[in-house]
Parts: sequence; structure tokens; C-alpha cells
Amino acid sequence: MWMWVSGVAIGIIFSVLVLPALTEPFPTTLLVFAALFPVVTGLSWSRLKPGPYRVTLVVMLASLVGLAIGGWVKYRLSPWELETGSTYYLSGEVTGIPRANRFSTGYRLKADCLGRTQTDCSVFHNRIPVLWPVLVEVSSSQRKPVLIPGQRVQIQVQNRVSRVNTNPGAFNVERWLLSSHIVARLKLKRGSTIQQSGKAWFTMDRVRARLNAYFSQSRDSGSADNLSAYPVILALLSGDRSLMTDQHWALFNRTGTTHLVAISGLHVGLVATMVTLLAMPLFRRWRWFTNRYPASHGALVLAWLASLVYCGLAGFAIPTQRALIMLSVYVALKLTGRAQHLWFGLLVALCIVLVWDPVACLSLGFWLSFSAVYLILWLIGGNVSARSKISQWTTVQLGLFIGLAPALLWSVHSVSLVSAFTNAVAIPLIGFVVVPLALVWCALWAILGEQVASLLAGIVYLTDSLLWLLHQFSSWRYSTWSVGERSMASLLLAMVGVLWLVSAGLPGRAWGMVLLLPILLPQVQGKGLYIMGAGSGRILFQSEHAVWSLSKSHWPEPVAHWQAQLLTHWGVMIPPESLTLHATKQLWLAPEKVLSEFNLHKNFLGARHLGTASYSHLCDRPHWQTAAVKFTRYEVEGRQERCALAMEWGQSRWLYWPLDTIRDQAAVLSDMATERFDVLLLDVGKGKPVEPALLSLLVPDGKVISIKPLSEAMSRRVADLAIPVHVIEEEGYYYQPFTDGAD
Repeated sequence: MWMWVSGVAIGIIFSVLVLPALTEPFPTTLLVFAALFPVVTGLSWSRLKPGPYRVTLVVMLASLVGLAIGGWVKYRLSPWELETGSTYYLSGEVTGIPRANRFSTGYRLKADCLGRTQTDCSVFHNRIPVLWPVLVEVSSSQRKPVLIPGQRVQIQVQNRVSRVNTNPGAFNVERWLLSSHIVARLKLKRGSTIQQSGKAWFTMDRVRARLNAYFSQSRDSGSADNLSAYPVILALLSGDRSLMTDQHWALFNRTGTTHLVAISGLHVGLVATMVTLLAMPLFRRWRWFTNRYPASHGALVLAWLASLVYCGLAGFAIPTQRALIMLSVYVALKLTGRAQHLWFGLLVALCIVLVWDPVACLSLGFWLSFSAVYLILWLIGGNVSARSKISQWTTVQLGLFIGLAPALLWSVHSVSLVSAFTNAVAIPLIGFVVVPLALVWCALWAILGEQVASLLAGIVYLTDSLLWLLHQFSSWRYSTWSVGERSMASLLLAMVGVLWLVSAGLPGRAWGMVLLLPILLPQVQGKGLYIMGAGSGRILFQSEHAVWSLSKSHWPEPVAHWQAQLLTHWGVMIPPESLTLHATKQLWLAPEKVLSEFNLHKNFLGARHLGTASYSHLCDRPHWQTAAVKFTRYEVEGRQERCALAMEWGQSRWLYWPLDTIRDQAAVLSDMATERFDVLLLDVGKGKPVEPALLSLLVPDGKVISIKPLSEAMSRRVADLAIPVHVIEEEGYYYQPFTDGAD
């Protein structure tokens, strides 16, 4: 049984993470093969003697079943290839909570049918309504909700063009969409009618929407750092984090407590534990029940039902489904008297989770969740002597900090150094106090309304106190440790080091720390030029001691969110509230592009962190030079705020061209007739005309990089001259490393 379960899990993971998405008719063929697997196994099992050959056969056949399931689901959830501008008819059920912003409202639908007519399902037809749901994001320009959770509707939609990833530090959107079962992002056709074919009389998503509306109208609670407790309470109640601000996320990231506001196995397990502890005394006094069954069985079943309701209130999000499956396996083992088989139970839970949702292995939360459970069992599951609860709790927190740090450093390039302390306090407070009280308040609020406002006020006070404590920890300069991008080899070494370090009885356990050094110690990586675009061009230069950024003004943020993503990606730490700012008026009043210069300091370990930031207008100075790049301004006469910029480093010479009017272009070109450049970097509006004479400034083997697609006339001219073109908006960001001696 161990080998069969392991083989299926291995096959699914390999199919989803390694193999490319399949196309017809292979998925159907693989599914048929998977259905024949039990027959093949049964016929072969009786003919083979127990031994390695039988084990090998089972593992191979089970892996093939996993490959079939993973490949078919990955094919089912592949992005839809829809024509831009064409109208499609989408049928499905509205699920989740509507997400409103300043310009539109977003919805999610479980898709049943998609085609070009009302009765056509040629693009997609859901033939398996129970397993592996296919979700679609639909946006409407109307801020007032037009779709209600639980409705079954048919709507007219059009494809929405998605931007490619233009920031190497941003998370992988395509991977996230696949793991979330989202196959398309569409927009509701203007003026189209919504045909309703049914409506569920009750759905938890409507309860969640009511909670969202209630908390969004609540006033700030006045907690530390001006953070409101209401978004945190809403996230703990229903898994809805739409009200949380960037300041909330920054606080939780720096203290390693982000998982506390994402309902998952921790919350479900703590709720089940709390219900079990409260129900055990009641079942012990129920003589009729205890004469037939152990009291613990009744308490466990009641705890499972309470967890089911909690997961429903959280919208049965993918992490809650995973947690409920793991809890169900544990309850089943307990009820059947096999609770001592915890390692086998963990493996069974892993296999069931992967069969239920094969693409779950694409998410970081999946690996962190099972790794955390594995570490907990490894740390305290084999104790032969009694230990105090405090000792066990301390061991678990330190073990989780050490054990999960390599995965976090490899995936998100940073880890909180205070997480062991913050979690030791926050987990009991959240799990045993705040969440149970919030669930009690929610049940009473649905009946009594504002009469239970005092209970909510108490919950807010507790949450405010926790936020204040987290703020104190996060204010430490080194509350987070950033290392930049790391190799798979360093991750594998660190995993071996973790197992060596946390395994009691192994000799030389301290040497496990040596294997952690490659992933822990900072390194300077990615020195060079980065060109990105999101509406307008973003250009960054990274050297060992400084980072320069050319972009539109990001006032009032001294460090824009996209800049912070890149700095973290490079292993640069951003200390809270200790950044020295210079010339912020230039950032505020910049009429066009602004140059942001971030000076980096190093500590004794070589870790880089932001020291100072200064700002200036792009066209303020005729010449200036950094440690890596020399800049020369070409100004539009009479318009000091408009200019082109030459950039030189090593043997490379580039021309940055943000001028999008023919008049400005001609004025600058008249002074540049003798100049030559290796690369022409265009940052003009989409389809805006560009002076053809600009191409004459390129050297024979030069190239063009454009933030947005070129105009038709410019595209033809570039093609005639056989000049290579890279369009950031279509092909993603561009990276040019510094040559030796340029830094």
C-alpha cells in the first residue's frame, strides 16, 4: 500500500511540474489507461512473488496512473486560446465574492459551457462537474454588482489581453492562474443581457459577501502603525483578504506571520482541536454514547463537522480543501484505531490531495504545509521521554523556522528572523482565542445583529494588541533576511542540512549548519541593465553598491512596490523606517521621468541593504556619471522637461528615447546627426509615430527595444532594414549584464 500511494503521488507531481501540457487525444487515452490500472495490477500481483520485483511493478504502474491523472488535469486547466474582440457565450455558476475597485468589479464563474452562440459549447464543455472545476475571471465596468454568488447565468464575454511578466522580481502569474484553476480572464460585453437559469437558495459565498460589506464599512480601530484590525478579523473569519492594505502585508511578511491570515491547515487544525477539547467533557457525561463508542470518537466527529463549516465559511478555497482532506484522513485513522500510523496517514493525505487537485503542487503553500506537518512529526513524534508542553512548543517553533527557511529563501528570497518568536505568541492567540471568538460572534451576529457589537470590540482589542506586538518585532532592522535568487543545488544541500540538524541521535548535528551556508549567505547577482514596462518604461541599473531607476514618479512611496520586488529579488534588504531620503520634492513635482538613486550599504556578512535614496528630474543635468553608467542629456529646445538620454557603460552606448511627438523628436535629432548608438530604446505611446531618421543613429548591427508595439509604418521600416526588435509589452523584460569593468 505504501508503494502504491507513493507511486501515484510521484506520477502526479512529475506530470504537473516537469512534463509539458498534453493535447488531444493523449489525455483521454491516459485516463482510459488509468481506469485499467486496477485490472492490470490484480492480474500481475498473483503471479509475482513478494520482493523487489513486485514492489517495482506497483510503483511503476502507480506512477503511470499519476502521470495520467496529472496530465489530463493539466490539459483540462490549460489557458483558453480566444480571439481578441470576438464575443463568446459563457454559461456557469457565480462563485466567490465580487471584487470591486475604482474602475470595475471582478467575478469568478465555474464554467460549464463556452461557445460562439447560445447553444454552442465547442470551445469548452464541462463533462466532469464534480472534480477539477474550471474557473473564469470576468470583469465588469459597472461598480455595482451585476452577478450574485450562487447564480447560474449565461453571459456574453470578450477576451481580455493579459500583460506578460515585465518584472523578474514579480511572482509567476501563469503558474498562479493554473494552480487556482483559472483558464481565462474575460470582460463582460458592454450592453449585453444576463440570462439567469437558476439560483441556489443558500450559499456560503453570500454570507461571506455580507461580512465583507459589514467590515468594509467599519471604522479603523486605531491600532499600531495605523493598521486596522477589521481586515485581519475578516481574513480569519472568511478567508477574504481584499480589505488588507500593503501595510498589513508588509507587517506580516517582516514577522513571518503571513500564513496566519490565510486560512489553511493551521486554522482548521486549531479549530478542530478547540472543539475537541470543549466536546470531550460533554461526551464523557453522555452514558448512552460512551456505552457504545469512545467519547473521543464523538468529539472528533463533532470537530470534523465544525471544521467543515469553517472551511465552507472560507469559501472552500484550495488551502482549506487541502486542510480538510488531511483532517479527514486523521479522523479516519483515529476512528479505525490506526492513529499510530501517522507517517502512512501523511502519505495518504498527500496522495488524496494530489488526486483531488493535481495542480496544487504548483503552489508554495502546498509544499510548506506538508513540510511543516512532516517536521512536526519528525521533531516530537518519536520522543521516548515525557517533555513539557512548553518544551515541545519551543522545539516545534525553532524546528519550523530552521526547516522552512531554505524553501522560503529559494522561492521568495527572504525569511523572517523573528518568525519563531512571533509565531510562538501569535498562533495560540489567533487559534485558541481570536478565531473561536470571531466564529461565535459571526453566528450571533447573523441572528442578533449589532447587539453583539461588544463581543466584536473585544476581538478588535485582542487583534490590535497582536498587531502592536508584531509592529515592535518588525521595527528591528534585521527582522528579515534577504539573499536573492538561489540555485536548486543550494536548496538540496540545505534540505539535507535541515534533516541532519533536526534529527536526534545523529553524530555531528551541528555540521548540518554548514550545508545551510550556500543558501543563507548573501551574494551579489544580476548586475546590469533591466528594462521593463507597465504603461510606461521602467529602466533600472544595478551595481554592487547602488541601484538607479528611471520611471514615472512613484510619489508618495519612496520605494515603489515594483522596485521593492526587484530589490528583494536581488537580495537587497529594505529596513523599515530607516531609509534616509534626499530631494523628495523632485519626486513629488517631477513633470516627466524621475531618476531614483538608491545607495546600498553592506554589513559584516556582506548583506546589502538600502541606506539612502535621492531623486532628480531626468533632464535636470546635461552630464552626470554613476559608478557604472555615464549619462548625457539631449534637450528639446525651449522645453527643459523634455529630453532624450544617452547611456554609456563599458563598450555599450544606448539611446533612451521618451519623446512621443514628431516636433520634439525633430528638435533633438537636429543636434545628433553625428551620434551613433548600439541600441535604441523607445518609450513612446502605443502606435505613436517615430521619426524615421532616428534609425540612422544605429550602428550596423544595432537593435531596437520598444516598451510598446511599434506603429505600422515603423514596423515596416525596421523590417526592411532587418533590425532586431524586442517589444517589452509582448516579449517581457529585457536584461543586459554589465561587461567586465563596467561596474
